[in-house]
Amino acid sequence: MLLHHHRFSQLAARRLSSPSSSSSSSIKSNPVERIRLPSLSSQDFNSYEHQLAMADAIRPNHKSQTPILLTNLISKCDAVYFWRSLQYWQAAVPENTPVDVELGRSYNTGSRVSMKFGDYLEYLSKVTEQEPDPQQQQEEVAYLAQNELFAGVQSDIPTPHFCSDGSFNVGEGKLYHSMLWLGPRGTVSPLHYDPLDNLLMQVVGNKHILLYPPDKGNGRDIDSTGSWHYAGLNGNQYNTSAVDVENPNYEEFPKFREAPIPYECEIGPGDVLFIPSKWWHHVR
Repeated sequence: MLLHHHRFSQLAARRLSSPSSSSSSSIKSNPVERIRLPSLSSQDFNSYEHQLAMADAIRPNHKSQTPILLTNLISKCDAVYFWRSLQYWQAAVPENTPVDVELGRSYNTGSRVSMKFGDYLEYLSKVTEQEPDPQQQQEEVAYLAQNELFAGVQSDIPTPHFCSDGSFNVGEGKLYHSMLWLGPRGTVSPLHYDPLDNLLMQVVGNKHILLYPPDKGNGRDIDSTGSWHYAGLNGNQYNTSAVDVENPNYEEFPKFREAPIPYECEIGPGDVLFIPSKWWHHVR
């Protein structure tokens, strides 16, 4: 199991259903199944009763390998209150901590650089104070993505026990990583899949997500030139599509017309989305 923790600056606190030049509202889609459990504080989270309820809720979808959205599950956790504050991050994480940051519209169109966490917080502070610039959102976004969750904030967002305890009968009970995504409005993760089951835990801001079912035999040995997603082409990794699903170029990628109907959802602070292994997903 791979945990994704997402925090965005105050600029991201908007509904993603608002008009946008890159909106995917015209895409025909199915809604993601959702269930609402009691919202848990960081203190209540670890009770066996609540842990069992979480495992019972997600187990059928883990077994069928289909996504499910647990709404407001962690809305009372400390992270939802504290992580919106840049001052809190400055106090919780040493400024000299090295981090990796993606520059550009998304990781398949930009570059990845290393910097100090304090320098990245300074960048976030500046973009939060500025008026939104549509051109900057598209081309000059800096996204702290795929970094291990800092030790100083791990207690703010507890990990569901079924991720690391096989007795809950949700997978093998092996937690491989707990990762952090931190950035301003305008960040995009292009269509890709991950080899492990994921729990995307949204903390601050909102996201729009498209999910496509996995291919049979999905992996490095797939001939992507004959697949609807064209993964691995144009310099992309083998698990990343060359298609911009929000604005597909059907002349260059005609087989994308054969793509399966995606599942679609919007998530906000406190929501937890289960993304099964090898499901394609695009995140804005």
